[in-house]
Amino acid sequence: MTAKKSKRLWSWLTALAFGLAFLVFVGGFLYLDERQNAIAAGTQAAKEETISIPIFKRGINVSRLQNFAYRDPERPGKYLWPPFRGELSKVSDAELERLRALGFDFIRFPIDAGVFLAATDSERRILLDDTKSITVRLLDSGFTVMVDLHPAAYLTEWAPVDILSDAPDGPRFQAYSDLVEEVAKRIRDLPTDKVALELMNEPQGVCFEEDSQDWSVSQKQLYDRARSVAPDLPIVLTPGCWRSMEGLEYMSLDGYDDKIIVDFHFYEPFYFTHQSLPWVLDPLRYIAGLSYPWTAGDVETAEERTRQHIAALKAADVDVPDYAFDKAMDGVRDYYKRERPDRSFIESRFDTISQWAEKHDISPDQIVLGEFSAIRPPKGLPDDGSRLAWIKDVRTVVEERGFGWALWDYYEGFGLMTDNVKRTVEPAMVDTLGLNADAL
Repeated sequence: MTAKKSKRLWSWLTALAFGLAFLVFVGGFLYLDERQNAIAAGTQAAKEETISIPIFKRGINVSRLQNFAYRDPERPGKYLWPPFRGELSKVSDAELERLRALGFDFIRFPIDAGVFLAATDSERRILLDDTKSITVRLLDSGFTVMVDLHPAAYLTEWAPVDILSDAPDGPRFQAYSDLVEEVAKRIRDLPTDKVALELMNEPQGVCFEEDSQDWSVSQKQLYDRARSVAPDLPIVLTPGCWRSMEGLEYMSLDGYDDKIIVDFHFYEPFYFTHQSLPWVLDPLRYIAGLSYPWTAGDVETAEERTRQHIAALKAADVDVPDYAFDKAMDGVRDYYKRERPDRSFIESRFDTISQWAEKHDISPDQIVLGEFSAIRPPKGLPDDGSRLAWIKDVRTVVEERGFGWALWDYYEGFGLMTDNVKRTVEPAMVDTLGLNADAL
């Protein structure tokens, strides 16, 4: 080969090498770009997965499916088997279809944890199976579900105060923590955008517990137990102070992920929402006739209704103390002279929650009013529309702020129905809640 031909060949081979190197470089760049896009897409998908939680908007508490258990009179602290019995522990497919057609999109499903904790191991497995099957049935009916661990606060060895005063190492708190973990295991495979677990209903009455471990600490421990077995299950958190706004001051979100929902309750003024109920403390159990807004009534009308109510109690052989009327009237005068509740009062209370949510970067979709309502007037006393006026104001104020709500509850008394036997829904309540009256 001549020198001239050799030089030409060498030039050609050099050009070929540079060309191949360029193709390799371009191919590598395209691969890295594609890889980066894939990583970015995966990151975005993971991010979307972390916020795949239920959006609870218009709900109702169906409170007797695994709540209000029958106690065993011959075994203190134990329950009859099955513990949840009778017609009120059942809800038909037709009822669920009606609730969905009315416009409810979620069910808050209260579960009396004490029944599970008092049960034998085999009984508890059956109860947990029932919890799962009920939840799935509600999902299949078109609802999202808030599974609410709801220890009874009366006639039980497993009231919230008993459980929490035992924290962090006592046997009651440990047993409750075990139950939280067991329930989380049972429902962790359900769609994360359809189901959430509420750790404890109305955990403590005080805003901050000074004599034992505070709820803010206990709640994080229960959350950690649930997270240890169900890393993707949305968890419902709540403040102390009977789940009121005041408890938010003591509720830190440090250490929680973004798969959380914050639930609180509203029954204010309590003297209005719980007037005349036999299980509240005096003098409230003797008061009747408080109106909402306060301008819709007066002291004189409430005095007349209170006298009628006390007379009806005495006629039914209820032991009414001599001081009942005088103390009741002190409450009546305080309601009309000092509290004076109206819509602006309700707005100011919910502004507190909006401010807290903004401070902690919590979306309004993650805030739920899990319970609200007011008791119907005692039989024989007139209904001036105050109850529905209060419910409507609360509902609309909540919706204006983008929060969800759940009425307490499905049954008569506070709830949607006026007759538990006939399962009669109150049309005026449907209108008050802004639901679809054509579904009745």
